[in-house]
Amino acid sequence: MSDERRLIFYIDAYSPETIPMAKLAEYMADFAALLGKDNAVHFAGLEKGSTKIAVRIEHEDLPKVTARLNDVRRGNPTKEMAKVFDQIDDRLANDNAVGRIYIDGPDEAVALLAFPGRTRQKPQSYGPFNQEGHLDGILISIGGKDESISLRLQNGDTTYTNCDTTRHIARELGKHLFEPLRIHGTGRWMREANGKWTLLRFRVHRFDVLKTDSLSDTVHALRSIMGSQWKDIADPLAELENLRRDDEGELH
Repeated sequence: MSDERRLIFYIDAYSPETIPMAKLAEYMADFAALLGKDNAVHFAGLEKGSTKIAVRIEHEDLPKVTARLNDVRRGNPTKEMAKVFDQIDDRLANDNAVGRIYIDGPDEAVALLAFPGRTRQKPQSYGPFNQEGHLDGILISIGGKDESISLRLQNGDTTYTNCDTTRHIARELGKHLFEPLRIHGTGRWMREANGKWTLLRFRVHRFDVLKTDSLSDTVHALRSIMGSQWKDIADPLAELENLRRDDEGELH
């Protein structure tokens, strides 16, 4: 035991008697993921007062564990550790709590990492803003009795519903129902607290009819370009799919 040191994860909400077991298990799992070194980290119990999750760290692995926490504190964690830190901090904020991790030394505690939790700056909504731009999609409906005519545009799983235009433009748009279009105009946007942009209204000033060339037609056009290397690729469709994948294999 003398070759081991104790780390404490302090949470200023609940107590060992009041914290729900499922919630305690979530905090413990995240704490373990943040520390790493699974074989060198051992649960040492809950301490009295506020919730204090104690673990024992084998002496030879303590520098490695503290280095991981210091990386987070200094702002250069791995992607995985940053995700775990944010997950813990979100839990604390939702529980109206703050937290910290420290070494339980013989004379005084040594702080390693703090979680702002409820004290972190709250995200704010911004807007609404007007901005010129365009939307792409298939025109799925158009109509109305007033001077301002409403229309709906579908792009995959997204349907733009708060769009309108003049009767004159609407008459021309009506000729292209269920065709892919690009509508140009002024959008009124709101940036929500979670970072998501919400379209409040889009006033259409003009539109373009988008081409519906098939992928094979596109590849044929690429191969016909003078100096293009596409004609030397045996499977261009597979190559296009590879180009759309990021470093983690996700398709875009």
